[in-house]
Amino acid sequence: MRNNVIRGTLAVVLTLLPVAAFANTVFHLDSPSDGSTVFGLVEVRGWIMDDGQECGPPPEWQACEWTTAPVSSIELYVDDSFVARADIGQPRWDVLQAYPWYAGTPYERPGFSVSFDASHFVSGEHTFFLRVIYSDMTTEDFGTTTVTVDPTRNQAPFGELEMPGPNQPMNGVYPVTGWALDDGSLAKVEVMVDGLIVGQANTGVHRPDVSYRFPSHPGADYAGFIRMLNTSELTNGVHSIAIRLTDNQGAVRVVGQRFVQTFNTAYNLPPFGGIDWPQPDHIMYSDACTPDAGFSGGEEYEEPSVIEWVSGWALDVGSRTDPGGVAYVQLLIDGVIVKDTMVDSFYYPWLEHVTELVNAYGIPRMDIANLFPDVPNAKDAGFFFALDMSDLMIHRGFKQGLHMLTIRAGDWENNVADIARIPVIFDCSDDRDRPSWGEIYTPRNMERVAGVTELSGWAIDLDLVQEVEIWLDGQYIDNADEIHIPTPEVEFLYAWLSDWMTENSGWRYDLDTIGLNITDGQHKLVVWTDDYWGHRTMIAEQVFVVDNNAKVDMAGKDDALR
Repeated sequence: MRNNVIRGTLAVVLTLLPVAAFANTVFHLDSPSDGSTVFGLVEVRGWIMDDGQECGPPPEWQACEWTTAPVSSIELYVDDSFVARADIGQPRWDVLQAYPWYAGTPYERPGFSVSFDASHFVSGEHTFFLRVIYSDMTTEDFGTTTVTVDPTRNQAPFGELEMPGPNQPMNGVYPVTGWALDDGSLAKVEVMVDGLIVGQANTGVHRPDVSYRFPSHPGADYAGFIRMLNTSELTNGVHSIAIRLTDNQGAVRVVGQRFVQTFNTAYNLPPFGGIDWPQPDHIMYSDACTPDAGFSGGEEYEEPSVIEWVSGWALDVGSRTDPGGVAYVQLLIDGVIVKDTMVDSFYYPWLEHVTELVNAYGIPRMDIANLFPDVPNAKDAGFFFALDMSDLMIHRGFKQGLHMLTIRAGDWENNVADIARIPVIFDCSDDRDRPSWGEIYTPRNMERVAGVTELSGWAIDLDLVQEVEIWLDGQYIDNADEIHIPTPEVEFLYAWLSDWMTENSGWRYDLDTIGLNITDGQHKLVVWTDDYWGHRTMIAEQVFVVDNNAKVDMAGKDDALR
């Protein structure tokens, strides 16, 4: 007999499975139970592992050379029709606690989960099972279970609160994160503190792991939520945190209730923030790197030539006796302060389409206000600096090469913090080639795709992007199908750049994963650009997952399933 199927609680499992099990594969189905009534999104979950006979008794396992785990994939079948492929390799601490000798073996992450949408099935009894495909391509069926489907019942929304954890110490602004789904649609995700609603969470966060667990749900890819909770508004001590989910039919469920500990004092509440521009390793060019460069008679360089912008945001919260607030922001290069909002702020009318304030703090940032809704002054959290590159290299003594750009912020209680640091490169290149930069929109990181998949993004080059090349796993695939697509969002993001650079910077390409015989699994997408002078730049890379066998169009298979 190859397998050993176990049902019931984990405590029962311990009594049924001795250390020296006789079977090669141990399978346990957690839910749903046989004979149960199901509706909405039904998660089928459990765990599977080998009994370890190849390595002898457990005391000898740590010295054993294990072979590759035999399970290649697990597929869910309902009424003998394929529905979806399970997400395997999930951590199961409860299983490891019961079987600690599996730690350090290929079976230390034995969990699996998959789901089906009960609304796609007629009312009545249906039978499902899980088909295990081994690495030698043999198969075996486990967990045959009969359930009663009631598609008329509305399923309350469900999900998980992931951060903060139980008994989590918290101070300052702390992220409250997790995911939520509903068989219909979610109306709102609310954060509760001590039983009272403090506000709604931002939803739509990319969660490919949730998509693997619920492949039949079209919105599972973006099931995540986040709320940046200002704990300084709470008294120091123990508080309860929970998430209240409401769907479009009024069904409500509270998930993840737990206790946390807040401790806020002035000294542990420094400013925080980030740099939006430039990107790490950005090349900052200068027209002149010596006093007589480009000038007749050796006259000293005096007027600005190339201006580089540095932008981002900074926030600060205080304890209940301290209102908080950012007092100043400084820009440092290699630890040397080169700009300070307290002394260098001025108006620059040429930038009126972005901001007239330069070297200043207090620039409107409604995106930050949306992310930090209960932090004072979040709507005016932006900073904006202008760097005259030739002045830095001629008068300030900075040389060509790698430098560290740091943003430092101080609050009104004299707390100071370096809130962000990135590497940048100073250059006086004779050919003045400025590299392209850009972003990949789709696919998202670790997104699961199938069939013809749209690749998209944007690319900017001061010397005009002429071609966008698509590379996959180090191999050239093709040039993008379309370039110079309108991108109003890039115009807004880089408003200080000329419109001709940003208004049509988009690109797209249809990748035929089946026609190109791209195997299922992880692949790395790399995008290169060629500018007017033929200079090439790698602008972005992304890892995604091809899984042409994982998702089934349930709407097109209703007859087969029923």
